[in-house]
Amino acid sequence: YLSSVPPYMKPNKMRNIMSQYGDIGRLFLQPEDPEIRKRRKMSGGSGKKKFTEGWIEFKKKRIAKAVVQSLNGNILGGKKGSYYHDDIWTMKYLPRFKWANLTEKLAYDSAVRKKKLQQELTQVKKETNFYM
Repeated sequence: YLSSVPPYMKPNKMRNIMSQYGDIGRLFLQPEDPEIRKRRKMSGGSGKKKFTEGWIEFKKKRIAKAVVQSLNGNILGGKKGSYYHDDIWTMKYLPRFKWANLTEKLAYDSAVRKKKLQQELTQVKKETNFYM
């Protein structure tokens, strides 16, 4: 589990970096909320896609544990002028993690977001009808 993904690092770049340590099964990076991205772009920030957190599955559990133990809290490194040179890895090994848990969480978050939007629209309609 990656609690934070370096800014603007894409899944292909993450896969290339992590494949140096062992065979990777699955990789998922959670995109940032569209509203946050929209606000960032409107305030003059970068329009690039950002990811907030991620999950990486190595084919061997032993390799996953070793990667987390060696990389957690360390600087990404690379050449001094590299874009990710000063970023720090924040990883955790999740022993009983199942990919089904991840998809359930994503579906739940989506449902909550839709419900919240529906409530806001209902509230706006009530206010509009009240003043008209």
